[in-house]
Amino acid sequence: MTLDPRLQRLLAFLAAHKNKLSAGLMVFVLTIAGFALYELLKNLHPADILAALRRITPAQLLASVGLTILSYLILTGYDVLALRSIGKPQPYWRAALGSFSSYTFSHNFGFAPITGAAARWRAYRGTNLDAADIARIVVIAGVTFWLGIFLLLGVILALQPGALRIHHYELAYPAQAAIGVVILTTIALYLWLCHRRHVTGNSAPLNILGWTLPVPTLRQALIQFTLAALDISVAAAALLVLVPQAMLAHFPLFLAAYVVAIVVALITHAPGGLGVFEAVMLVALPQVDRATLVSALIAYRLIYYWAPLLLAMLLLALHELARAFSFAKASHRKTHPQSSES
Repeated sequence: MTLDPRLQRLLAFLAAHKNKLSAGLMVFVLTIAGFALYELLKNLHPADILAALRRITPAQLLASVGLTILSYLILTGYDVLALRSIGKPQPYWRAALGSFSSYTFSHNFGFAPITGAAARWRAYRGTNLDAADIARIVVIAGVTFWLGIFLLLGVILALQPGALRIHHYELAYPAQAAIGVVILTTIALYLWLCHRRHVTGNSAPLNILGWTLPVPTLRQALIQFTLAALDISVAAAALLVLVPQAMLAHFPLFLAAYVVAIVVALITHAPGGLGVFEAVMLVALPQVDRATLVSALIAYRLIYYWAPLLLAMLLLALHELARAFSFAKASHRKTHPQSSES
């Protein structure tokens, strides 16, 4: 098939200027998010936010910390599953380090494929994994995450009226439910294809633009959906418990807003989704007191984003020091074999 010359020129232009276009898009979105936040918060006084922050109890903070730890523990399963899929499993501690560091970096700095790959490259140094393996892990982990996003969106849209709303305007439930059913039908088709491909013996890896990716079995695909949906739900719960008097009955609507906010933040590649995530949450949850929600979002960013980032940086630094010490010790044994024997 021959592409239209105008389309070829457009694709060439996009490829040549993709970095500038991405940066421009991010600046544009951050500007829009900044204006949106200003409009949402212009009538809110700092004293109201401080008062709402003081209303968050130690029990709520501990619950959020516990759910954050659980979320990141679940996240380690992304790398464990990806490593097994490519046939190069690693000790759990190393897979956990790779997953934890990559996700804390991508959560805070944006551009997940780049920051996540860089963190994993440091974590998996000295193993039998090469650059192509790291890239496959990034892709498989990314696919796992998006499968969870689509599963949650499909279920919420199909079962929860009012899940898609902007301020007090919401999409009519029949239209919303239809979108949810289409998503869930697509997921069912994907699972059937995974099962069918292996039953018929056609389990050869997919080749996409020169990249070879293993086709998951039905069991692996179900694990992907469960793992990601559970991780995202627990992460949302870590924010919900910071909202005073939040009840379990509010969780479906809260989860819907959280999923949409995460997707928008990821698409824009804004560092940590800062500003974008908060703006979407405020718009999607008009029924929550604004000062209360802002205070919860501030505490959540400290607990779920910044504290794990500091821990990941510390763990990677210790990992590098341990590697350097082992290398120096091995070099000393080679150059002074007699002293090492004695």
